[in-house]
Amino acid sequence: MSTSLAEFKLTAADLVPYGRELQRPECVWVDREGVWASDARGGVCRVHADRAPDVLGTGIADPNGFSRRPDGTFVVAGLSDGRLYEIAPDGRTSVLLQSIDGVPLGAVNYACSDGPRRIWLSVMTRHLPWVPALKSPGRDGYILRIDGADARPEIVADGLDLTNEVKVSPDGRHLYAVETLGGRIVRFPIRPDGSLGAKQCVGPDSLGRGALPDGITFDAAGNIWVTVITQNAIQVIDRDGAAHVVYADPNAAAVEAIARAVEERTGTLDHLLACMAVDGPLRLPTSIAFGGPEKRTAFVGSVGLTHLASFRIPAELAAPR
Repeated sequence: MSTSLAEFKLTAADLVPYGRELQRPECVWVDREGVWASDARGGVCRVHADRAPDVLGTGIADPNGFSRRPDGTFVVAGLSDGRLYEIAPDGRTSVLLQSIDGVPLGAVNYACSDGPRRIWLSVMTRHLPWVPALKSPGRDGYILRIDGADARPEIVADGLDLTNEVKVSPDGRHLYAVETLGGRIVRFPIRPDGSLGAKQCVGPDSLGRGALPDGITFDAAGNIWVTVITQNAIQVIDRDGAAHVVYADPNAAAVEAIARAVEERTGTLDHLLACMAVDGPLRLPTSIAFGGPEKRTAFVGSVGLTHLASFRIPAELAAPR
């Protein structure tokens, strides 16, 4: 009997730990060499199912969203120091970008490699650290396009409400972005010259009261999987734009408190931390990526665990269309 996205649900028992001894595995990436996660020891780490991770890179303050270029180098956002880094395959770490025309970047969040040269860099807010954005009435998140070392970085989207992960669609036609405080997923058409078209909402205007999304990924069928940090949850937006809750473990009082704080722009870091599940398998989930045979295994990163969470989806949900 086949399972539809609307019917697919996870229980706590379905979410299996993967890896151990990780430090703040906020972002997860899967490629032919294995499963990787950002690591508070200053870089990224290769995660192993049965032993401690191998850490690659040094000196990055709160490594956050990252991806990998075709040549094997990683591009990594340093959340606390507002810098974009590169980690070579041998671990050498260097700064790629820290300002535009002498102006600091702000709270960089996710570095999305797009081919051998281009990087789309999301910046949560021009504040550094980022937390004051929870109280700011202005929406000052933005996205940078970086086309190699010699080209001037360009701001290609601005006025976003706490920009989080950004990823290029599998067909290369759109750049998708998470607006965390907006509670939604958006996308921009990518024009031939590298500029972006008008912002479009993907799925519902809001993923739910107090549902603040953090990370996104695409499955083989083109559905968008979303981590909802405040509800310790995973949602999926299908190709028709309908959102389905796959798993949720919310602290109802804390979710309502952060919902009010976002509306009133009175939020604090404590509002977010209070949302963390006490005993559940997801604790402030932030990132998701698919791997394994037929890309049916999902790996979930978080800021509240020392391992990744993993689960499997049915074959019919992973079938390309």
